[in-house]
Amino acid sequence: MKVSHALLALAAVGVAQLAQNERHQRQRNHVALARIHQDWLTRLTSEPELAKLWTPDDLEPEEYVKLLHCNQQMCALSLRNRLGLIGKGKLRFYADYMMDREIGRRYWDRFGSGREEEATDRADRRFNAAMSDAHTARPETAPAGL
Repeated sequence: MKVSHALLALAAVGVAQLAQNERHQRQRNHVALARIHQDWLTRLTSEPELAKLWTPDDLEPEEYVKLLHCNQQMCALSLRNRLGLIGKGKLRFYADYMMDREIGRRYWDRFGSGREEEATDRADRRFNAAMSDAHTARPETAPAGL
């Protein structure tokens, strides 16, 4: 092997390593932010006075806390999807599982459009599309807050 070919191969390996390190750092950042968010949701769901401060005007605090519990599950599933731990078929399974529950449908009725608005990339859009499709397949939901 010529020296120039060896140097090119070495450079390619180095670039691949840098790309992989960047991907892993992004994943670590997502995990860290998800942990902060989960901690915040846990505080809101366990401290009624704190939850009241953040409850939207059109919801009762008790209903808001129930929807936050569902949001915790949605966030955990979304992170698993983002990290590549849920394949496409399994994502549909989890979406159906969430929307088989009335609380999942009520959550998506109330906050699904917000999740779609805040989507920043393909992973978010893939997750939201799966949840939205599963929600549409089960329209038997009363409006949130009722």
